[in-house]
Formats: sequence, C-alpha cells, structure tokens
Amino acid sequence: MDIRRIAVLGAGRLGRGIAECAAGKGYDVVLFSQGAGGQDALLRIERSLHRRLAKWGITESEKRLILGRINYTQDLKELSNADLLIEATLDKMQVKRELLHTADQFCRPEVVFISASATLRISDLAKEIKRSEMLVGLHFIPPVPDVSVAELVRGEQTSEHAVAVARQIATRLGKQAVEIQESRGLVNPRALLVMVNEAACMIDEGICEAHHAELILKESWGMKQGPLEMADRLGLDLVLSWMEQLQKAYGSRYAPCPLIRRYVREGRLGVKTRLGFLAYSEDDSVLTEDEGNKED
Repeated sequence: MDIRRIAVLGAGRLGRGIAECAAGKGYDVVLFSQGAGGQDALLRIERSLHRRLAKWGITESEKRLILGRINYTQDLKELSNADLLIEATLDKMQVKRELLHTADQFCRPEVVFISASATLRISDLAKEIKRSEMLVGLHFIPPVPDVSVAELVRGEQTSEHAVAVARQIATRLGKQAVEIQESRGLVNPRALLVMVNEAACMIDEGICEAHHAELILKESWGMKQGPLEMADRLGLDLVLSWMEQLQKAYGSRYAPCPLIRRYVREGRLGVKTRLGFLAYSEDDSVLTEDEGNKED
C-alpha cells in the first residue's frame, strides 16, 4: 500500500514531533486532538521549525513547505482519508482504547495502526479493535525530529505485514527501528524514569541544586539534554503518571520521589508552565542559572 497521508492522533509534544517529522519527509499529515491545548498545535510546530531554522537546520522555504503539509482537525471522520494511523495520546488505557475503537470504524480495513505508547502493552490495546493483527507499537522518543532511534514492539497478534509497514515508516522518517519484547515501559522510558527519580531524590535531600545535577549528568555522558530537561519537556505530570503505572507493574523501584509529586501538585510541570526542575523562556529554551533564579 502506498502511504501518502498519515493521521496522527494526539497533539501533545509526541504527536507534534511525529507530525513535524513526517511532514518533513514528504508525507501529508492530519493532526487530531479533541483535548485542551490542541488548538495551538500548529503554532508550537511552527516554533519548533523556527528553532531549527535559526540553527541552519532547514531553510525558510522548507519551513513553509513542512507547515503546508500539516492540517489540524478535531473531526475524526477525516480518518477515512488516512493511509496510516499513528496513535500518540496520553498513556491511559481507556482513552487509547476508545480512540482506537473509533478509528477502527472510520479507517479503511487495510490501514495499519501504530501506537507510540510507552507504558501500555500493545496486546491489551488491541483487544478493543477488529484489526488486532494490524496494530504494532513504535515508540518515538522526543524530541522526535532529532532522535534517530525508535522502539518497535509487536503484540500477541501483530502480523508480519504490520511490522514491515512500521519498519518502512521508521526508515522513511530517519529512525532505526529496534525491536524489543513487549513490556510495560519499554527501554527508554524505564531507564529515563529511574535517572529522573534518583536525581529528584538527590535534589530533595539537599545534595545538589537541580541545575547542578543536570549539568553533571548531561556533561558526564555527552547528552544533548540531561534527564531533568527531558522530564520537563515531557511534562512532570506525564512523568508522574508513567512512574505510578510502572510502580504497579514493577514495584517500589519506580515509587515517585515526593519532590515530583509536590511539583505536580503546585502546577510546576516543566516547559508548558515555564517552570519544572529548571526554568524556561517564552521560546521554550532553558534559562541560565541566574535567569532561572529570577523565576522562583
């Protein structure tokens, strides 16, 4: 099947990143969201492209071309025109099942479904749709345009055809699809959450300030972003939700640090509120230590 038009369910950071990446590789993209905040998805994608433009990553004409390939809608009936569906909504079982069930009714029978879920099993998600053999997991890692690897997972009924389509799409998007066994949390989220949680504990214990922990970890391992900035960009409310889900699956090693719970309770969620472990400017860049202190 020739894939030209991709439907992306979810206009959060992950969904926007997938849409931007797919449009940059020549696909027409329809971005769906029925939740709060979806209306500014295209504006946020434009900001992301502007940052790439400022770093000479793309040209002005490429920026306009990418934006021209992305359309935003709240009407799920538009799914009938999609050649591929990528689900990138919050990791809540009931929400994902309902969306996939609705998409199953609107999409053509031959359309493969890809779920970018981090903490839910593909086999469990497949139970609510008729095309269970056509559902495959492909976890894209934010920031999607910049990360060259994705985690490929097949459910109990996933067909070889669906896996082949997922690999084809990953390759086209510039990602190496690394197949792993189905599990709650996969590889990247499980490892990242442990690092974030331990850093949060050290901050809470007074061992170091957040910017010092970020600097040490980032520079020690040659990271573009340290774990605390990664958590802030994911959203600390999402990080907390993931930790709680993995705590149920794996026990106390994923018990969230009290500092993370406090930040979420205070609405200190990361980039989207301009303050999380670190502080952020209006263009979503990390503020310096002195600038960040002015935010507190």
